[in-house]
Amino acid sequence: MKRTVRIAAVMLAMVVLLALFFRNSDPGEVMRLIASIDPVWITIAFAVNLLALFSRSERWRTLLQPASPPAYYPTFLSVTVGYMSSSLLPVRAGDVIRAALMKRQTGARFSSSIATVLTERVLDLISILGMLCWFVFASTTDAAFSAEQRLLLRSVGLVSGSILAAMLFFVVGILFATASIRRLHVRLGDFLPHRFRDPWMHFFDTFTSSFRIAAEHPAAFVKVIVLTIVTWACLASQFWFTARAMAHDLPFLSSFLMTGVTIVGLMIPTPGGVGGFHKACQVALMQFYAFGIDDSVALAVVFHIVGTAPVVVIGLALVAREGLTWGQLSKIGETREE
Repeated sequence: MKRTVRIAAVMLAMVVLLALFFRNSDPGEVMRLIASIDPVWITIAFAVNLLALFSRSERWRTLLQPASPPAYYPTFLSVTVGYMSSSLLPVRAGDVIRAALMKRQTGARFSSSIATVLTERVLDLISILGMLCWFVFASTTDAAFSAEQRLLLRSVGLVSGSILAAMLFFVVGILFATASIRRLHVRLGDFLPHRFRDPWMHFFDTFTSSFRIAAEHPAAFVKVIVLTIVTWACLASQFWFTARAMAHDLPFLSSFLMTGVTIVGLMIPTPGGVGGFHKACQVALMQFYAFGIDDSVALAVVFHIVGTAPVVVIGLALVAREGLTWGQLSKIGETREE
């Protein structure tokens, strides 16, 4: 019953957000704008999105086993199907499905896989916050923005910079003062109900173990950092290429803002971020780049397709190749390691 209520709430949120997104738009004009896409630029946008998927797979296999990474295909399969699941299932379980598939394909420990996924999330969050701070720093003196817009951007920069500083402090602490950070987590755990203390510390120990790559395999750690930069350079630039495909001459740094904003929209747990992604993208385009309703709707729709279609199409092809049913895929995330 709880699962049914949760799914119903998620679907209701998606419908409401989409209604707000499409409100006052002209469907005919939106379709005309979408139909006028430049095929060369949109192909490049799809290509860089696909490159990000390949670099994400290479990064994960490096994190999993730095000295002897697992074979590329099962890693790529697990990553792609995991992201596809987050795009299609009403309740996101992509990371769990990814780790469970990796265990099924290679025998990798589920807990170790989840720990490295969490490490990826930390690296990704640092990347997103870094791009937002870069955008704000470069835009605070930009005459293209009004005084009110620059004030809003400074607020975004303050929040992003504070979180980024905390994240960097946490990571540096894990790398160079693990014991001290662990003692801090033990103290924080004292404020939790007793039944949550052991899982809290197990989570911390499993997570921090994935950062040993920095001390034990420095070359692999550098590779992970480079692949993270490549991944987010691709994920950010896909917006700029999509905008160019739709004849919008936006500055390249707009990609940093739009990537950060749409990530916030994706945090609303609708399937594939539908609704939240679109509305967040629309608000940013109208607020900072003077887009009209129809232009913002058309660009947001195409941008979302660019960001999700490659992983969904390839993921479905891999699921079919492996002979997995949709029911199996929905339940495979329940796999756990004793």
